[in-house]
Amino acid sequence: MKRVLALACVVILIISVVVMLVAAITGSPAQNEIFIAAMSVNIILPVMLWVYIQTAKFLKRKGEEIRNEDK
Repeated sequence: MKRVLALACVVILIISVVVMLVAAITGSPAQNEIFIAAMSVNIILPVMLWVYIQTAKFLKRKGEEIRNEDK
């Protein structure tokens, strides 16, 4: 599960960097908005993935503790 999420994150980050480079090179009117959106993805996505993995670890530990108390 972690590998799949990490691979998806890497693919999205690579696409985001390519979009950011294209936005920086081209002279489109929405250049600034596209660049800011791509930069936001590069910052927010890894943080969200880390929070998701840490929450899953915490809940797994709590679940194991509850199961051990019931025995």
